[in-house]
Amino acid sequence: MNRKRVDILQALVLFARIVQYGSLSGAANHSGLSRSAVSKQLYALEEKLGIRLLQRSTRNIKLTEAGKQVLREATQIQAAYERVEILSEDLQGQVGGHLKVSCSAGIGRAHLVPLVKQFRALYPKVHVQLLLEDRFVDLIDDQIDVAIRVGHLPDSSLIALRLGEMTWVVCASPDYLRKKGTPEIPADLLQHDCLHYRNSQNSYNNWLFMGPNGEERISLNCCLSINDSTALAQAAEDGQGIVWIDKSSLGDALETGRLVQVLQDYTLGSGYPIYAVYPARHHLPAKTRKFIEFLTEHFSPHIQS
Repeated sequence: MNRKRVDILQALVLFARIVQYGSLSGAANHSGLSRSAVSKQLYALEEKLGIRLLQRSTRNIKLTEAGKQVLREATQIQAAYERVEILSEDLQGQVGGHLKVSCSAGIGRAHLVPLVKQFRALYPKVHVQLLLEDRFVDLIDDQIDVAIRVGHLPDSSLIALRLGEMTWVVCASPDYLRKKGTPEIPADLLQHDCLHYRNSQNSYNNWLFMGPNGEERISLNCCLSINDSTALAQAAEDGQGIVWIDKSSLGDALETGRLVQVLQDYTLGSGYPIYAVYPARHHLPAKTRKFIEFLTEHFSPHIQS
């Protein structure tokens, strides 16, 4: 195969990525190229084919009618090209490249940061970009390889692998309990300073208890809400109130007595499941496959189901 034909095939792969990611910049980021290099290759491809593939403006791109027809073929070439890349990695025994992982800040700090250190010790050629943010991330648009998500997932084309389940505890610092007293029944919480987790999508201030009288749901007007579970645990340790929180966010605070569990005669509502989520593909890159396998084996024992 001559060089010009190879260049055209590579340009077609790049064209498919431009459409896939919705912009020249998105294709450039995924391909490790500059935006200007992507623009030049697209222009050269259009010149070679003698047709306009995309209508481009400062804000978006739009396929021409000819572009739609070429895209069908380019998508097949792109899929074959990516399968060969993955096959090459497997045959050479290589695990490397850029791995982009998204997770909420609290779970990321408690679990993923130490796990990434262990994973990179095994696979030093993998560069991990860990995004800790409490917002809904679109895996395709944001080019995420793996996301850690909490709660029941909506139906989608994504693959979800269950890693475990949160375990709830209600606790406070010894200093707070000495000053304000210890609640004996859930309704007592209405007379206490309470702390809860809240992000842009949800506010977790409805606490569910199961006891001798069945279910008791307490809706609290909490004095402090934080969108980071690590900071929420710290606020409880500082004596600011009683918190309902995932046990895995507390580190050794319960074992060392910095926090004390309350209302232990009651069973708390079931914890949210935790999933590793990734785009559906016929062949996962070795870096993604190995990271998912690593998570399945090593995710925190506090929340393994």
